[in-house]
Amino acid sequence: MNNKVLEIENLRIQYVTDDGTVEAVNGINICIDKGKTLGLVGETGAGKTTTALSILRLIPHPPGKVVSGFIKLEGLNIMDLSEKEMEKIRGGEVSMIFQDPMTALNPVICVGDQIAEAIHIHQNVTQEQARQKAKEMLEMVGIPGARMEEYPHQFSGGMKQRVIIAIALSCSPKLLIADEPTTALDVTIQAQVLELMKELKEKFQMSMLMITHDLGVVAEVCDEVAIMYAGRIVEQGTLIEIFTNTKHPYTQGLFHSIPNIDDRKAKLIPIKGLMSDPYNLPKGCSFCNRCNYAMTICETQKPEKIEISDTHFVACHLYKDNLDFQLRQ
Repeated sequence: MNNKVLEIENLRIQYVTDDGTVEAVNGINICIDKGKTLGLVGETGAGKTTTALSILRLIPHPPGKVVSGFIKLEGLNIMDLSEKEMEKIRGGEVSMIFQDPMTALNPVICVGDQIAEAIHIHQNVTQEQARQKAKEMLEMVGIPGARMEEYPHQFSGGMKQRVIIAIALSCSPKLLIADEPTTALDVTIQAQVLELMKELKEKFQMSMLMITHDLGVVAEVCDEVAIMYAGRIVEQGTLIEIFTNTKHPYTQGLFHSIPNIDDRKAKLIPIKGLMSDPYNLPKGCSFCNRCNYAMTICETQKPEKIEISDTHFVACHLYKDNLDFQLRQ
């Protein structure tokens, strides 16, 4: 029995513009098992959201195009499906929570109708049954059902995000894509939303792709972690492996950029420089110009995937002939 909800293999996506071709996603591989959460981590421009949109086949074309690879949902290759078949999958089999709750809701439709619409489209129910379930979903995310007739402007940022979660989960999807769902929220509301998502994920037995640049969020909700840089996954492993056995210099740089709660005097060590221009990526390793360990080979050859263990791999020349190499802390 196939236990994999999502399989992405050798996915390459480009944006062809008048200024040149943006290499947005460069041959990534991702696999999420049933009931598991994968954290996709990286800075702005790494290709995280493009990867998420590709799962729903929402890459704008033009300028975007999938150059190679396949995406399978429970063994079904979505690249072969028609647009009508994809409409059944979006919001039904796969749902997405977008970054900004302030702009994700229609301002002139009451929130109850927005939730009911998703239910009515994907499930064989009457309009009245859809509204009843919408009320139940609102209450499930901690909003009184009596507020169904209110409009988005009458809700706070945290409440709007709860409405978005209610819409996303209204049809019990098998895969939930959360694209930085707490970015626009303050810290206390972030914690509440994350806790709510964890509870509902367990209740519905969903798989989840959590896209974020916040390692604290990853530690809270993820089982596995994939570190993405300039369109490539440079390190991937279980949560414990990534947090306690960091291998890639970029991953180490991310951890060094987090304040140390145990040592208030410890200085932050930012990653020097900026991400490579996506219009003109280096011939070799994309992180080469920012890496303290860069070698000549890094400038000319892209690093291959090297297995540290059955569940942990790194794409870095430092480990090509020496798996025991340790980065300076």
